[in-house]
Amino acid sequence: MVSMEQVENDMARELMVSMDVIKVYMLLIRKGMLNAREIADELKIDISKVNDALSNLLRDGACIEINGRYEALNPRFAVTNMYRMLCLRMNREVKRNERIDGIASILEKVYDDARR
Repeated sequence: MVSMEQVENDMARELMVSMDVIKVYMLLIRKGMLNAREIADELKIDISKVNDALSNLLRDGACIEINGRYEALNPRFAVTNMYRMLCLRMNREVKRNERIDGIASILEKVYDDARR
């Protein structure tokens, strides 16, 4: 069984994003809608780092914002969107990536379990 820490490390490496971005996204998966202050308090990180992470997640299509609260998209879409945006920024061909698919599958279970 793969640990969540390993999944987070794999995401950071494969998607070339900071651990702050990963931690914020993972929190939104587990907790649902939160505002930036709630995220900062929960993760015990500076609000400016949270805002930067949220900006990246919004830009890459991994979360949405509604009235100052943020919600993670389903990992099947979010992780794929993040990968697609990375490819576009790196001027790479967007093609299927089994590691990305595996990460999305693992996180989809966490997402679904949190919403039951």
